[in-house]
Amino acid sequence: MKRLFRWGKWLWVLLVLAPGDALAGMELNGAIATENYLGIKEGEFYNFRNANLFQLKVKAQPSDQVTAFGDIELRNTNFTEVEFIGDLWDRATVDPVSWRINEAYVALYGFLLDSDAAILDLRVGKQKIAWGEADGFCPTNNFDPYNLENPLDFEDRLGNVALKATLTVGDELFIVEGVVAPRFLPAVLPVDLFLGDDPFASPLMPPLGPDQMNLGGMDLVLPEGDFIRAFAPGFDLDNIMSGVRVKWAMLGFDWSLSYFRGRDNIPAPAATFGKIGSTTEDGCLEDGVSCLLVTDVSLRYPRIDVIGFDFRGGLGDVGVWGELGVFFPRKLDLGVRIEGYPGPTPEFPIIEEDPFAKWTVGAEYTFKGGWFFNLQWVHGFFTEQTGHALHDYLFLVFRKTFLNEKLKIELSLGGELDATRGRNAVGGLFNILMSYKPFDGAEVVLGYVMARGEDRVSIEMFEPLDQAYLKIRADF
Repeated sequence: MKRLFRWGKWLWVLLVLAPGDALAGMELNGAIATENYLGIKEGEFYNFRNANLFQLKVKAQPSDQVTAFGDIELRNTNFTEVEFIGDLWDRATVDPVSWRINEAYVALYGFLLDSDAAILDLRVGKQKIAWGEADGFCPTNNFDPYNLENPLDFEDRLGNVALKATLTVGDELFIVEGVVAPRFLPAVLPVDLFLGDDPFASPLMPPLGPDQMNLGGMDLVLPEGDFIRAFAPGFDLDNIMSGVRVKWAMLGFDWSLSYFRGRDNIPAPAATFGKIGSTTEDGCLEDGVSCLLVTDVSLRYPRIDVIGFDFRGGLGDVGVWGELGVFFPRKLDLGVRIEGYPGPTPEFPIIEEDPFAKWTVGAEYTFKGGWFFNLQWVHGFFTEQTGHALHDYLFLVFRKTFLNEKLKIELSLGGELDATRGRNAVGGLFNILMSYKPFDGAEVVLGYVMARGEDRVSIEMFEPLDQAYLKIRADF
């Protein structure tokens, strides 16, 4: 950490002392922000959370054919990591600060091919591939893992190390993109929310009810989060992710067709270890009833192949888009090992090999007077990994600006329908915010968000996040 701070200090020194011609082809911008969240439900997830960030973006073009881009972020939160008395002597533990490299890549334009017939561009380094056209829920974008440090910001993605080659044929007659990502990168997940009070409803646990997991008349007792292990794939040739996408324009729309081979960035249960108990002291739900105490759960990242299709364009003044991902998962069974159990133990199917489809379609329109509406239908949440587990979601965003766009009021509504397993359970999300820009480059945001859902719907996981928030940001 100290070394990173020294690098940052010398970076500023070089920028200040560098001659003017060295900075002529360089763009430097960034932001400083503070975010404050106040939990409305006492004792739920967090009562108060503060995050502060300093973001710096550098874009340098030493020539017309070369671009270097870097996006780094220095962030701290009020979540201390103090565990032992000796930790109180270490400020890095009491007041944690972390550096993040969001993106850092070099782009070469016209590499080997640069003619009227074809142009080849390369982009190498940590980058966001950003496939798809939907807002937040993009079933074709499986290269960029979700970054849910803010559990409700589904548009935030992580960049990964990749090589991206772009071949433009003719005067953009069509464009072919090829991507190779040698390293698997898992999503950043709000684990406390995903596990919740009922582990049977968690996407990180077997998607089966207690009655289905009953083994020889025994109740099943799942573990706390400390007993769940997530194994990332090894860094080898077999786990390299790759994909190709073809883009073209036709009939006033932009279209693309893609293929992805890799892994889901959300883990699924693959193995458990347990022991048999019979009393509440053992951990069973009641005395005298035998139970299987699961003491260890292993999660794996399932292999998937995805064929994607998306479009964006306009029907008159209405902007429309759609995105379809057809998933071909690899079979994943949950293996159960029980200490001292005399008979054979079954395997429970977690992910079948049956193909399934996720999609997002949306439309947006601005009415007279600047009343903006955005409507999006999502079939399949990002944690839903099998065809029989897909729910449907409807998201509506309304936005209106005032005072020459200095003041903005935005209302977001979300609804969920779970029609799986022969039921019709619902959930809802409400988010309202007011944004004010008193000066150029400065913004103050005040908002409130709440979620409600019936048992086992996805939005129910976010109920502990009832919160009011205040964000202040300055861009430069």
